[in-house]
Amino acid sequence: MKIALVTDTYFPRINGVSTSTRVFGEEFAKMGHEVHVYAPAFPNQIDETDHLKVFRFPSWYLFFDPEDRLAKPWEDRKLIQQFIDAKYDIVHTQTPFTLGGPAVKWARKSGAKVVHTYHTLFAAYVEHYLWFLPKVLSIWYAKSASRRYSNGCDLIVTPSSEMKNVLLSYNVTQPIEVIPTGIRLERFEGKDRQRFRKLKGYKPEDQVVLFMGRVAEEKNIDFLMRVVYRLKPRLPRLQFLIAGEGPAKKGLEKMAAELGMTDYVHFAGYLSKEDWRDCYAGADLFVFASVTETQGLVVTEAMAAETPVVAVGELGIKDVMATGRGGLVTRLDEDEFAEAVYRMLTDKALYGQKKSETFSEAQKWSSGATAQRMVEAYEKLLKA
Repeated sequence: MKIALVTDTYFPRINGVSTSTRVFGEEFAKMGHEVHVYAPAFPNQIDETDHLKVFRFPSWYLFFDPEDRLAKPWEDRKLIQQFIDAKYDIVHTQTPFTLGGPAVKWARKSGAKVVHTYHTLFAAYVEHYLWFLPKVLSIWYAKSASRRYSNGCDLIVTPSSEMKNVLLSYNVTQPIEVIPTGIRLERFEGKDRQRFRKLKGYKPEDQVVLFMGRVAEEKNIDFLMRVVYRLKPRLPRLQFLIAGEGPAKKGLEKMAAELGMTDYVHFAGYLSKEDWRDCYAGADLFVFASVTETQGLVVTEAMAAETPVVAVGELGIKDVMATGRGGLVTRLDEDEFAEAVYRMLTDKALYGQKKSETFSEAQKWSSGATAQRMVEAYEKLLKA
């Protein structure tokens, strides 16, 4: 097959959509399919991959979200025509914005089938990004826009069954397949727990809990900070590491200073590939409290590094942690979450059991297996 993956966000911007696009694209290419990625141009971008051809459209700087870019496809008519003339079998959009929306029209002109992955629960995020609108109006807009875009495609993919139910509640009538993004288990080979701990100055007796991901309001990192603050008197060796960047970082740094947590709350920022892998392995526990996460990719990555998890059981986390293996699931309740973290870090038998389960759970979410499911969905659509 000839496949175009279209996304309004891509590397060097690091997030779940960028990761999902690259993981699926590279797996498709390994299977022998021709895969092209269309994305906005970023400063200092380096498109290093042996499997994917990446085409970049001119883009704008976004003052309210400086890590991202807004594509301006109308400024490159030649690339638009190239897209149409390529006669893709499948055009798979990852986002519905200035590239994703027009790509549906280009696909229709060329006769391609259109697939869209609904990665983000926009109704939960709009109050952070459409702050100038009343909340009720912004949520209504997010739902109606999601419905219109989804019903204009031939197939919708959601990373979790909970997200599928959300779209059905919006009256999305097109077929919906549940296919999560897989993880590359080979990226965790050679992980070195001790190297990272020494690099960051952690002692063997320190109990390091980790959050990895975009440092944004919707990730509920302030919830995790309050949990750590409450546990510190009971767990004197407790350390909290926040890895990633995002618009909420300054507020969290201020919160840490105001609560007197700067000695045991650390911000690692973006990490190299080696440090990223070893960071997961170097933590004693991975913690995650987002209630808007559509698939929980970081949770499966933590388990691939054999690090147990404590997470709030909402949306995609429900699917990932459905068996209860590899960690503990709680409600969005500080008391319950704190108690789960405390149990994991003090009950050696429980911790050993959960740790022993992590890698076998991660294997269920391998990138090769999920990519094969996606290709089968494409083939079914083309036959129909």
